[in-house]
Amino acid sequence: MLQTKLGKQTVNAVRLAEVLQVFARHGFADLLQRAGFHDGLPARLLRGLNLMEAPEGTPATVGERLCRALTDLGPTFIKFGQVLSTRPDLIGPKLADELSTLQDDVKPLPFTEMRKIIEAELGAPLRQLYTHFDEEPIASASLSQVYRATLETGDAVAVKVCRPDGERIIESDLSLMRQLAVWVADHLEESRIVDPPGVVDEFARSIRRELDFDIEAQVIEQFRKNFEDVDFVAVPAVYHDRSSRHVMTMEWIDGIRVDRFEDYEARGSERSVVAENGCEALCMMVFEHHLFHADPHPGNMFLTYDNQLAFLDLGMAGHLERADVAAIADLFLAIFHQDAAECVEAVLTLAQSGEVEDREGMEHEIADFIAFEAERIIRSGEVSKGLERAVQILHRHHLRLAPRFSLLLKALATIEIVGRKLYPELDFVPILEPYVRKLIAERYHPSHLMRDAQHSASTLLKLSRQVPVDASSALQQLRKGQLTFRVRHEQLNHLANTMDRTSNRNALAMIVAALIVGSSLIITAESSLRALGFVGFVTAGLLGVWLIISIMLSRKY
Repeated sequence: MLQTKLGKQTVNAVRLAEVLQVFARHGFADLLQRAGFHDGLPARLLRGLNLMEAPEGTPATVGERLCRALTDLGPTFIKFGQVLSTRPDLIGPKLADELSTLQDDVKPLPFTEMRKIIEAELGAPLRQLYTHFDEEPIASASLSQVYRATLETGDAVAVKVCRPDGERIIESDLSLMRQLAVWVADHLEESRIVDPPGVVDEFARSIRRELDFDIEAQVIEQFRKNFEDVDFVAVPAVYHDRSSRHVMTMEWIDGIRVDRFEDYEARGSERSVVAENGCEALCMMVFEHHLFHADPHPGNMFLTYDNQLAFLDLGMAGHLERADVAAIADLFLAIFHQDAAECVEAVLTLAQSGEVEDREGMEHEIADFIAFEAERIIRSGEVSKGLERAVQILHRHHLRLAPRFSLLLKALATIEIVGRKLYPELDFVPILEPYVRKLIAERYHPSHLMRDAQHSASTLLKLSRQVPVDASSALQQLRKGQLTFRVRHEQLNHLANTMDRTSNRNALAMIVAALIVGSSLIITAESSLRALGFVGFVTAGLLGVWLIISIMLSRKY
């Protein structure tokens, strides 16, 4: 166990040194210094070897430099950048837009390696599983590769295979990212509103789900059930007898990317109809199914024939509760009606946590948005702009958007952008508004009101039962003198770290002094142990020099 832990720490230290070097090379040395990373041993070693040099070449934007750094660090960090691109409330719309250009496209591994995984996962030789299997992948990403094959029934299928060691590498990087996030939260004051550990935890949950093809297969089956009566949406079937946790066999979709405009006529399709169908499908996912495709970009949307769309790569899906959908409907309805007070309440519902420091200022800002911008946005049919403005207001007032809402707003904005590329005159509002109004109308239906009343009554009944128990427990603890209060101060950790470093240096100084005194006594005593005294002097000298250097470095940085 100790060897395993030691080995893991060694790998993390090496990887940390690589991360620091890459970020410094791309112009983030000042950020590393403010976050306190210059004080660590890896950074000192890198500076000593001149491996934390300033970036060269033409100056780039923060987003461009961050994209390059994440790309250099590999698959886990690329995926992390892609997840951050869905959080404009945390990093700002401009940086989120630049991070959305990150491409997860890597060189494919040799087929011999992937074949071993297929046969091991499915428990049979490849020739028994498929009558034909193309060895060249049709797609290659950091987590998986996709191949075309044929079953014994003659059905064409797509086979998605997890890359070897991908899970191990990602888990190692996630461990390091979690440690870095905690360090940044403790040492960089302005990062606390972002909650770096929380963001990394959210990302870890997302990427672990993506690594498990069993979960993706379940999501695909749910999407097929949701759209079984919708003729303009196709979802590929999963062949469960040819699938496992790391291999998934799906129905082959004969389609093209939705941005291949030159092929529309041959497939009997019109760009305007396809654009409207895509927006309609996403509205159905959100307001009726409560399960939506979180990244509907052109690479994940294929056009088959007769204006039919196929949604692919459903591993990244978002789920909403009934209350979440109601909150989104309230926001849209408030914007449609230009109701500033309702818009404030709706925007606050989207926030994950935190109190509004200046509620009056926030209300005034939203009122200005309603008065001067909302009508123009509605008239132009650009829903994503309205959503972006709401997120900007949250961000300026130090509120974080709940992760499920960030995925939803990203999906709505993406589908609208894709739709406008297909059909520049696309108006999203007439497509969206009926779903919002239907949801609001259902809210006041007698059956719905009765269900809410029953839920409220049940909650009050549970509370009435629990309050006496809690009060009795608190009184008993007070009577016995066992009632305790916990107080957490956010700045005490810095004081504790400073005291810890100071005590360590004092202890080392005392050891040096003791070595000097003891060695002097041994040498002056004309004992046979005089050689040991000289060793003590040398040791004390080395420790003293190391102590002086560490003090000077801490003052410098």
